[in-house]
Amino acid sequence: TRFTFQSNPASLEIDQKQVKPKGLETGKLETMTSESVGVQPDSAKEDSAEKPLNYLNSSQFTSELFKIEVKNFRPHTTVAMLKKRMQSLGLEPHKVKVMPNSWMAFVTFKNADQRDKALSVLPGHIWRGQALTAKLAKPKADPFGNAAAADSGQSSSAAKRPRLDTDTAADSKPAPLSAEAASELLRDAVTPLWRLGYEEQLKQKSQDMSSEVKQLTRQVAAVGGISAGSVEMMPIVASPVVDKYRNKCQFTVAWSPTQTDSVVVGFRVGRYRDGEADVYPPDTAAVVPTVIVAVVRRLQALLNEPDMKRRAPPYDAKRHVGCWKAATVRCNSSNRTLLYLDIHQPFLTANDTSDKTEMSLRDFIENRLQNGLLGDQDGCVASLHVVYTDHGGGETNGLWRHLGGDPDITETLGGLSFRVSPAAFFQVNTAAAEVLHNRIYSMLQHGESDSDNQSSALLDVCCGTGTIGLSLARYFSQVVGIELIADAVRDAQLNAQRNGIENASFVCGRAEDTLPREAKLLAETVSDLRVVLDPPRGGLQPSVLSTIRRCRSIRRLLYVSCCPERLDLCRPASNKWRGDPFRLALVQPVDLFPLTKHCELLLLF
Repeated sequence: TRFTFQSNPASLEIDQKQVKPKGLETGKLETMTSESVGVQPDSAKEDSAEKPLNYLNSSQFTSELFKIEVKNFRPHTTVAMLKKRMQSLGLEPHKVKVMPNSWMAFVTFKNADQRDKALSVLPGHIWRGQALTAKLAKPKADPFGNAAAADSGQSSSAAKRPRLDTDTAADSKPAPLSAEAASELLRDAVTPLWRLGYEEQLKQKSQDMSSEVKQLTRQVAAVGGISAGSVEMMPIVASPVVDKYRNKCQFTVAWSPTQTDSVVVGFRVGRYRDGEADVYPPDTAAVVPTVIVAVVRRLQALLNEPDMKRRAPPYDAKRHVGCWKAATVRCNSSNRTLLYLDIHQPFLTANDTSDKTEMSLRDFIENRLQNGLLGDQDGCVASLHVVYTDHGGGETNGLWRHLGGDPDITETLGGLSFRVSPAAFFQVNTAAAEVLHNRIYSMLQHGESDSDNQSSALLDVCCGTGTIGLSLARYFSQVVGIELIADAVRDAQLNAQRNGIENASFVCGRAEDTLPREAKLLAETVSDLRVVLDPPRGGLQPSVLSTIRRCRSIRRLLYVSCCPERLDLCRPASNKWRGDPFRLALVQPVDLFPLTKHCELLLLF
């Protein structure tokens, strides 16, 4: 694999030093410069403490510096469609954001040359019968730039765009909060309904869901689907547990806002876009289990050891430098825990030592983690992993490494045993997930008896590790799961084997490509095909719903989500939406997240 790195003309001028990151396979990186991996020269390191917005000059922060506004494309254009079209024109978009309910998108590039090329190619380009327009977009203000500008006495207008010089004054920290105030701030951020009893929480959520369903029926009626008011909403289903229910928590690692030179592992209580990045420990967050709090305390003590703070400080969200970015802890009902840490790879590359008298930074970190976090003592974990990511990376594209213990943990759900690997999706409330699965089956059976399932098959679309399909496999003659992520498909196949489920199979591929073939094969052996659709948070491509409409063998569909794409299932048949429309028949809210405002919504079509 060959990677090409292009420097940013607006960036700092630094020496181009050849860098070979440790831990990456030799030969996969043809040439990496200190600039291309986000390495700061010595002078930049010295300035970073005094000039907190110095990172705006580096090539890694370009999203707002080379942004354009594209308009006049067809409705229902997705990010993937627009990105693919621009790439076919020889353009290299870095980020694409299509604004909802509009015909406008913001597109960012990595340098001025690419941006200028787009401005010359896109205006007047005919795409799907529309002539596109493009112009420069106003850079969005950096939130910490606004804060620093306000602290230095600049006017608000001076803070409306990122500064390209490094004369910004350092942030002035407000007085630290008291322990009681910090605890209340944390609970308001993580569990906003903590002041209400659980019955009051359910009442408030039921009212919110009722308003949403009324709006939904009006929207469906507006596209010609059904008459307003004809959708039945069932009473909200309560969670069996109200507190300490989260089996997965993701924490931020940062400098403490209340103690000088102290590292804290906890929840960020503000939003970066609001210029807030303070992190507080999770001790008073009612949704976090005691076993996870113990892991966090042990990890925090390890990261506060003097040599660890000296060589591997936490990641600074304001300056985009540092080592530790996040820590994710998972636990099962037997209190066995799994921990994986997100480490900023460019920091390791920039700060690794060539002094043979001192252990390399990566070896130092991994050795200390293994010795300090694996074992049977309080706060130790059964499974330990790290993932090395770049500046804009995440757990899906980082370099994973298993440091010790078991490779995963096992959880029991509905009498079945499921493998829970570090990045696998698993409902965060295990007890409520069992209730959810039972409710999914009862809704798929709405108005029918169990005997009707003898010739029925279930398609589990976006199946993940197969929890829904495997939990319902005993009710159907066949179950087929479809999932895009190959690792999740392997987990699902392993989960089927370990539970002795022989009537379930799993296919890796895009739903719009795989679903027609699998539906056709199932239709040859069964007379009734039903679908469970549990999409990721980002929703689905319209092509998936279009494919489902064209599969005439699909009789019922249960949508586990709150995304607006579901309306397209009900649209009258047209050139765009072929196939018979579905009818929204039943809505069921299920509370999977007590103490928060969130609620799962099941929709039977």
